[in-house]
Amino acid sequence: MSAQGSNVSERVAAASSELVIRPLDPVMGAEVLGADLSRPLSDADLQRFTDALHRHKVLVYRDQDLTKEQLIAFSRRWGPLGEHIMPGAASDDYEELNVMSNMGKDGKPTGKHPDPTAKRWHTDRSYMPRPAMTTILYGVEVPSVGGDTLFANGTMAYDALPDDVRRRIDRLNAIHSVEHSRRDGGVALATEYELKKAPPVRHPLARPHPATGKKAIYCGCHAWKVEGLPDDEGRQLLDYLIGFAVQERFVYRHKWRRHDLLQWDNRCVFHAATDYDTAKEIRVLYRTIVEGEPTVPVAA
Repeated sequence: MSAQGSNVSERVAAASSELVIRPLDPVMGAEVLGADLSRPLSDADLQRFTDALHRHKVLVYRDQDLTKEQLIAFSRRWGPLGEHIMPGAASDDYEELNVMSNMGKDGKPTGKHPDPTAKRWHTDRSYMPRPAMTTILYGVEVPSVGGDTLFANGTMAYDALPDDVRRRIDRLNAIHSVEHSRRDGGVALATEYELKKAPPVRHPLARPHPATGKKAIYCGCHAWKVEGLPDDEGRQLLDYLIGFAVQERFVYRHKWRRHDLLQWDNRCVFHAATDYDTAKEIRVLYRTIVEGEPTVPVAA
């Protein structure tokens, strides 16, 4: 989908430069220009970025030059960082940081995608009682072609659902399960540790945003079944909702630039990775995930 952002920009005074928050696409997304996230984040700028995240759902902070420590410090300003429970996900030196890379120890491409299951549509950590509030992804090295990240606007999709479907899912919860997700992903089964840390959990299918109050379709590949429905019927409904939400009219495609820092709101946004030439192109991303609040399931 082509980026056709509005010409209207949000401008605020910054300490040493002008901070600009400029919409990228009618679906969602805005780029933040003039920010230096290597410096401690002030309360005022945190509030500006929070307001922008609620409005635009995906933020792209351009031209950042960050160490791992600086990325973690910025991420912690948004809340407690969630544990990466997947095997091998944490970096060797910082357990809060996930290094997603196809670069081998010799500095050459390995030819393997670091997480092929991420190419499924999902919201991060929805299999946890406190699912992710926001994910922060920093492009240390990015390929010249491919490797785009896709985002689907769950709020816009919910508003576009047929009235009868909206009324139906307003009364339903989905059961999210790391065991189901790993089995369905076809790469490796969930470990005993994962199963212990993330037993099946209920979340509303139409999730109200805690800040804006707007509802969004909330499911993705971690959603296993629908509470109170036969398995086949629940699966059919989940597949329909995911397919509806990821139509092109609801999707923003992010084409990476080196040193982009990408942040999105998991409470109302689906996302999916895309392919790139892992045998020829190097891609190194650092990721942190900020833990969110528990959802409020719909009463039975």
